[in-house]
Amino acid sequence: MRSAFVVLAALCAAAAVAQPDARLRPSAGALPDAIDFSWTWEPAPRWLDGLGFSLQAFGGGLDLGERFFGSTVPGADVPPIEIVFDDALDTQAPTYDRSQGYALSGVGTFPGAAYDVSDPDAPRRLNVALTEDPRTQEDDRRWNPSTASDGGREYLLVLSSTYDPAAAAAETRQVVSLDTYLGLAARLVDGNTLDKVDPATLAVTPIPLRRMTLNVVDNGAVDVGWTAASYLNAAAVRVYGSTSGTSPALVAEVAPDADDVRIDGLDRALRYTVRIDLIDGDGAVIASQTASATPSLSRGVTGVASLAPKGVGPLQYADVWGYTAPGGREYALLAVRPPGTDTGLSVIDITDAPGAAPVEVGFVPTTAGANDSKDVKVYGRYAYLANENGPLQIIDLFDPADPVQVGTLDVQPGTSGGGAHNVLVANDHLWVVGGRTDGTAGVRVYSLADPTAPSFVGAYHPPHQRVAYYHDFEVRGAVAYGSAIYQGGGVDVLDVSDPANIQLVTTFTYPGAGAHNTCTTDDGQFVFVGDEIGSQGNWLRTFDLRDLDNIELVGEVIVNRDAVVHNCYVRGDLLYVAHYTEGLRVFNVSDPFDPEEVAFYDTYQGPSGGFSGAWSVYPYFSSGKVIVSDREAGLFVVTLDSAVSAAPPPVPLAPPLVVAPNPVADRARLLYTLDAPGRVRLSVYDARGREVVVLRDDERSAGPHLAVFDAAGLPAGLYLVRLVVDGQTVSTRPATVVR
Repeated sequence: MRSAFVVLAALCAAAAVAQPDARLRPSAGALPDAIDFSWTWEPAPRWLDGLGFSLQAFGGGLDLGERFFGSTVPGADVPPIEIVFDDALDTQAPTYDRSQGYALSGVGTFPGAAYDVSDPDAPRRLNVALTEDPRTQEDDRRWNPSTASDGGREYLLVLSSTYDPAAAAAETRQVVSLDTYLGLAARLVDGNTLDKVDPATLAVTPIPLRRMTLNVVDNGAVDVGWTAASYLNAAAVRVYGSTSGTSPALVAEVAPDADDVRIDGLDRALRYTVRIDLIDGDGAVIASQTASATPSLSRGVTGVASLAPKGVGPLQYADVWGYTAPGGREYALLAVRPPGTDTGLSVIDITDAPGAAPVEVGFVPTTAGANDSKDVKVYGRYAYLANENGPLQIIDLFDPADPVQVGTLDVQPGTSGGGAHNVLVANDHLWVVGGRTDGTAGVRVYSLADPTAPSFVGAYHPPHQRVAYYHDFEVRGAVAYGSAIYQGGGVDVLDVSDPANIQLVTTFTYPGAGAHNTCTTDDGQFVFVGDEIGSQGNWLRTFDLRDLDNIELVGEVIVNRDAVVHNCYVRGDLLYVAHYTEGLRVFNVSDPFDPEEVAFYDTYQGPSGGFSGAWSVYPYFSSGKVIVSDREAGLFVVTLDSAVSAAPPPVPLAPPLVVAPNPVADRARLLYTLDAPGRVRLSVYDARGREVVVLRDDERSAGPHLAVFDAAGLPAGLYLVRLVVDGQTVSTRPATVVR
């Protein structure tokens, strides 16, 4: 049900809780985020443990029927239940054989009983069902879990029907079609046997009002959702809204079976708090939930268009990159991955978007045996598609409407199922990282002299990292940054002036690090580090690189403390961030110490937190279009306000040549940046104007570069370091040598 209400002030959001996935049977995985009920055990000590099946409670062994094997009973209809374990209360139960695909095998016995206690004065005894597995436990059709880690696979299902001993013999339904309230997967605590334990009670109490969500669905509009426990026989649900400093105002009153209200007409600049009250027949509040949000879907955006090619399920898409054909038409290259059957690379014409819808014009499937396309980059007319569990695919885009795979590249030779997580094109080379940690998990470098057959140049394996693995890799000029995501590895700074002989310059990290990717300012003096899995905040951090012997954390870019950041890129003075549930975020970083958010578009209208939403962003089209990949929704094409695109000139923070440390006792590192390729002469002069050291005298590419000034053989005194590019002096910096 959906009701629309217009209000002047009143909405909430923010700490919405994700609904757990439905489960056909107990299986391993992450614990659900939402707990729909509480449980207690009496008396102590507890002699039963839940199995770690990632269910909602009791150590991962207890859940609603709809998430256990499946159920004909909605979770909202589950009342408070008590499961009594007592040999004096044998309950007849239909029994299902796990070894036969949970086929009905006869009538068994549960030593105890289960009760609906929604009316504490008149408990209702319930039917139950059992499962057994003769391969792990005696086939005796009696619920008697063992102390084994799987408890012998003796599961207990509590059904909604009133107990009837004859019902067990009459049962004909399959286990997934039962009217199951609760499912329990448990084991005996070590040292116990069922004939030596005391009777006990496991009481399960559903949360009356749960799963509240507050989703921003448009500028000035939110959708409020909830689940109310039906056994309470509530009379109504009331929705209230307020802004800071105002009293809650009634926005809507709906029937108790409603689960959704849309609120329009909100001020997108204000933050609203929404409260939901569950009301009984006397007007008293049975339960309440609150959440807060700012109803703003976008800012600084003039146009948006989207497309979900091959869309058949959630978590379908990964990276995106751009390609401009010789005639000027613009294309998005979108990695399509499981759970769909059409996995590979989608080629999408966005030339006329967002005014017109994007159009998929071509598709290249993954190679046989590989189905997890993760990342794509472009060199000339060739696209390189990385797959997590297979070879790199080389795709000719001569005719984007008919893309042709012209080759593959094994980037993890000798590693079974090895592929790559990320691929980068820079300096006429292909840089490949990720994949299996037991393979070449640092970076492998290939020459693109023949783009259809990249040739191996060299590799760097970071032995100083506890997990020698780069998750992402950035190359700016002759300097590279490897994101060592695992076990607090932080970021490696590498000299890649010779791709065949990569050298570690330094490593920096921060507390609780889970560094996923980096993006540096154009001058190479600051780097933004995105944290995806760290323990102390999954947002962007800003580091000052001007003294590579003393890299400093100088700021944090936090959109939402509960949200996770993913990929970022810098173009000019704008930082573009794909921020999972927070969508596309754009910051002016002309002053890296004080980034200013200037635009955003929320591609994902679900609750904040987790790994849904925007995966990556490509901001390099000459037209100014920005493309974003969203894990569920596919491709978004966004245009920004001209005021956002025309960022002001950067604040001069440092000269194009940095000498650090200064004064110099032994060695100093020189960091310099070229706006364009050119011939560089980098040299040191003494106080009398004599050139005493030549550090560089050769052709260099655009971007940041490193050099080392070894002052050990020079007398103490004042020196000048001079950077000359194509015969013109670009910068001169003093350097004091001390002894």
